[in-house]
Amino acid sequence: MRGAARVRLGALQGSWLAIVQSAVAAGVAWAIAKLVVGQPEPFFAPAAAVISLGLSRGQPRRRAIELSVGVAVGIGIASAIVYLIGVGAIQVAVLVALVMTVSLLLNGSQVLINQAAVSALLIMTLPGQGAEIDRFLDACVGGAVAIVFGLLFSFHEPLAAVEDARRDALAGLAATLEAIARALTARELPAAEAALADARKLDRGVDILYDAVSEAGEAAAFSPRRRALMQELDPQAGEAPQIDYAVRDTRVLARATTTAIRREAHLDPRLGEAVAELAATTRALDAADRGHRGARADIRERASRAVELAGAADVHNSLWPTMIFGQTRALAFDLLQASGEDPDAARALIDAAATTKIAERPVRDG
Repeated sequence: MRGAARVRLGALQGSWLAIVQSAVAAGVAWAIAKLVVGQPEPFFAPAAAVISLGLSRGQPRRRAIELSVGVAVGIGIASAIVYLIGVGAIQVAVLVALVMTVSLLLNGSQVLINQAAVSALLIMTLPGQGAEIDRFLDACVGGAVAIVFGLLFSFHEPLAAVEDARRDALAGLAATLEAIARALTARELPAAEAALADARKLDRGVDILYDAVSEAGEAAAFSPRRRALMQELDPQAGEAPQIDYAVRDTRVLARATTTAIRREAHLDPRLGEAVAELAATTRALDAADRGHRGARADIRERASRAVELAGAADVHNSLWPTMIFGQTRALAFDLLQASGEDPDAARALIDAAATTKIAERPVRDG
């Protein structure tokens, strides 16, 4: 019990500023809706502020906009259904199904879908007229307060989330490349299929990275240290698309590896070594982001070595091993650009590595 209490107190200690911010935002939203907008009963304005802010501190603007859109969608559909077919159990079921369907078609998040459904139900069941416009105005007021509070009173370093997200994305990418390399070396289909499944999950890390970059940009724009933060954020924001490209190329690489093993294609062991070098390149990229000395040179060396190994591999003019070779080059280019290498310089380095003759050595077959 004492251990559990310490955990709870630790969580409270790390979140009390966010709790205070949400509480104050709720009070301000209620006051603005009541005294400025003139809402007689601003029941949803403080709720909208708290929902938009949340304890996670992430993307208050996006959540506020999605919440307002969800409310508008729910109100519009509910008003139409009430006008056309009235109120009842069947109408409620039809309403919820229709609202959630429309929200999904709008590519809505869970916030948008939930608020659309709840708003629709409240409009259908809430007595009296004018509830539609009241709830929509409340949502707008609460969302606006959340955006202002989220941007002006952020209680974390704007770039910390970007660094964490980038580190996680690179760690997942490196682990997947290592799994592909092991599958290529062992020529084991279950291992290749598992690596492909891992590759398909990498997009989540990239999405988190993009969200963190967006949030950091919002926070930095309203910070007293705006210029310094923006200068520090720019290279990190530029790295995100390159990591995205590397993830996509890794997914193609994993698919080609799986198909090659399934069809029992000839696989030169140097292809597996090349992919292992790409994994090491990714680890070196993370080390470079942490400021480790010599990491930049390590990235260039390992990326070049990966292209050399893949270029020296005997692909037997077979489609899938040739694709593995091509994706190795593409990944090396992505990782070099993610490290800050100029595109022309990266291409020159890869072209030079592709023409390098590495020492001949026996290649096992079978």
